[in-house]
Amino acid sequence: MSSIGKTLVATLLVLLTSGAGAAQPASAAERVVQRAAATAKGPVFRVKTLDGKTVSSEQLAGRPYIVNFFASWCPPCRKELPDMVQLQKKYAKQGFTFIGFAVRDNEVALPDFLWELGIDFPVAMADPALSAEFGRYLPGGLRGIPATFVIGRDGRVINAFSGALGKSDFEELILKAIRTK
Repeated sequence: MSSIGKTLVATLLVLLTSGAGAAQPASAAERVVQRAAATAKGPVFRVKTLDGKTVSSEQLAGRPYIVNFFASWCPPCRKELPDMVQLQKKYAKQGFTFIGFAVRDNEVALPDFLWELGIDFPVAMADPALSAEFGRYLPGGLRGIPATFVIGRDGRVINAFSGALGKSDFEELILKAIRTK
């Protein structure tokens, strides 16, 4: 590789790892969906969870929830899942729940992974149609994970974004969803 090529690669790595050019608001709650679809009802879905139950947007009507697309093989996903477990326990009595959609994951091994992390919210396998339905709330569609969609009690998408979140970001979003009418 030429010295110009090495310099270009090194510069690209620095930019990617430093977050340069990716201005992020102070909190996740400030990252509002930029599309007109944000005022529309959230995606309609009906899925069979890994434990054989059914969960649907119809069943969740009137409840605030966060849909999170993740994978057991995804390091940022693995980092945010324990925070989600803690917050699920904290806010379940207020009617809140997370819904997890596993992307390109091993359906046979996934239950063991969920058990290890103590995940007790519904988890189903994502399929292309489900990913596309939620992806319409993100510029360019659902192209990476983790991806998070916050649905208010009114069934509308409040926030949608791609990338890992911290516990305080999730908590802000949960409170925002709980406060919707």
